Amino acid sequence: MEKLLVKKIFICLTITIVFPLIAASPKYIFLFIGDGMGVPQIALASEYAKGNLSLNTLPVVGITTTRSLNHFITDSAAAGTALASGEKTNSGMIGMTPDGKILKACTVNAAHHNKKIGIVTSVSLDHATPAAFYAHVSNRNHYYDIACQMAKSNIDYLAGGGLLQPQGENGKLPDALALAQQNNYIISRTLKEFNELKPGPKAIALAPNPTNQASLQYEIDQKYSPNQISLADFTRKGIELLQNPNGFFLMVEGGMIDWACHANDAATAVHEILAFDQAIQVALKFAEKHPVETLIIVTADHETGGLALGHGQIPYQNDYSLLEKQQCSFQQFATLVNKLKISGLSFEKTCKLVEENYGLDCGKLTSLELCRLKFAWKVSIGELAISPQMQNELYGDNEPICAVVNRILSTKAGLGWSTWAHSALPVITGASGAKSEIFAGRNDNTDIARIIHEMLVDSANKNDNLSLQ
Repeated sequence: MEKLLVKKIFICLTITIVFPLIAASPKYIFLFIGDGMGVPQIALASEYAKGNLSLNTLPVVGITTTRSLNHFITDSAAAGTALASGEKTNSGMIGMTPDGKILKACTVNAAHHNKKIGIVTSVSLDHATPAAFYAHVSNRNHYYDIACQMAKSNIDYLAGGGLLQPQGENGKLPDALALAQQNNYIISRTLKEFNELKPGPKAIALAPNPTNQASLQYEIDQKYSPNQISLADFTRKGIELLQNPNGFFLMVEGGMIDWACHANDAATAVHEILAFDQAIQVALKFAEKHPVETLIIVTADHETGGLALGHGQIPYQNDYSLLEKQQCSFQQFATLVNKLKISGLSFEKTCKLVEENYGLDCGKLTSLELCRLKFAWKVSIGELAISPQMQNELYGDNEPICAVVNRILSTKAGLGWSTWAHSALPVITGASGAKSEIFAGRNDNTDIARIIHEMLVDSANKNDNLSLQ
């Protein structure tokens, strides 16, 4: 009798201790990464969308620091590595430390515990952030090595624009996508093939009409390239393909927010954030059906552009509706400019292009703005030569006319930019669902990966405990 009583007490204690852990361990983990999406970018997009952002509905909010091992201002390679593995590395390195130590990403843990894994991005699949979840290279520009590691990986679902160097830098090496097919991947390249993907085999979904950078088309440019697959579509398909009894881990990157901010293109950045937000909405709808089992985390790898929500030229004023007048991305505008330069681009024609694509009346620009635009036009058509240092300071890596127009429109909307590169601003991490309260307060980006690692172990222990019942 005494032994039976002890056994009953043990069972009661097991139920009391283990079952809360079971209920709290997420079966489905979504990690959304807005590349370059700092606090100002979110605030701008929220104001532009009149507060209608899914991001704003996440109940748990924290501040996250982003520095790399060797720089206060990180790059995406080091930041992606921190978010994937929980360890710092030098800027430019992916999945390994400066002394050559291989860093294990949380995807390895997920696979070890029989969860399916998905990696989704709006840029190329061999870019720094997605690569951080499966690759190990000393230089983020080793695109072919990254692509081959992807092809040999056991990631169940990969979706993005494409690959930058599928056959190496010289285009003569064995095709990485062919290698992926040898590793039992099904590859979709068209909308029809994408829609036909079914659960079971590993899949790589590529954009039907990618840009020259092997990315999706910018959201603001969709009218120039209809019938595209969106980031939300990729996310929805990921949920469909990854469903299984053990759950899944799905990383979704809005990578082109960063590119737009590098160009100081506020309107394009806002549209990319809204597209990213639509992908988050897909996960939130999934969570409505699995509220106890789902964790959604939304963060960023760093801020880009040093965006300021205010400008000294019009203090205490802003008018973000001016961004609605912009008709295309900086990339599309630069393409138009370069095409017209072949036959001769006059300043008058430049002003007409600015009016048609940005809604700016050059006749109403200030004398300084007009001077800056004319100077950029002269540089662009080769009439005026400037040093690489001056080019970088004035225009970054961008087409000069495009760079100036982006900043003029931003100024008139009440926005300022401090850099064409990244900044050290901390980013926001939001969370919803199982164990989301852990992400409140102040954390480092490495903490996010470490928490996910712990949750994956908890989830495995939950399954072990269930098997003992």
